[in-house]
Amino acid sequence: MFQRNPTLEPKTIERRTARPGANGAQSHLSAPSSGDKSVIGNDLKIMGQGLKIIGRGTLQVDGEIEGDVQAVEVIIGEQGKVTGMVAGQQVVVRGKVSGVVCAKNVALQSSSEVQGDIHHMSFAIEQGALFEGRSRRASGEAALNSVIEGRSTERSYGNSTTADA
Repeated sequence: MFQRNPTLEPKTIERRTARPGANGAQSHLSAPSSGDKSVIGNDLKIMGQGLKIIGRGTLQVDGEIEGDVQAVEVIIGEQGKVTGMVAGQQVVVRGKVSGVVCAKNVALQSSSEVQGDIHHMSFAIEQGALFEGRSRRASGEAALNSVIEGRSTERSYGNSTTADA
């Protein structure tokens, strides 16, 4: 059934080269998407001091993470829970987030619970969602990137609001 072909040689493993930026990752919202989807399943709990999970495409969190999460698109599933910063071009929350959310487009769905500030350019919240914190509309991507990098400037924002739906 299976035959060994002696003419085939094993593939060599290519060495990865470091990417520019801290820890080899891009921290800006304009990072290119690879189109891939990564899922952190509901049977996983990821913890670590200074932990940062970075995806290049879509990252769906159905488990529990104690640390920062960043991808082009981040989806926090109904069973998902993140304690830390959630950042990306688009963030959809169906589960729980305790920390800062920073994205161009943020959507809190009816099953979501968010405790922390939301920095955004576009923000939608469904009836039934729980949100305790401040909504901060950014004037542009540069203001959002400064939040992600930890150097927020108050001048880059419009009016802030607090909302519970």
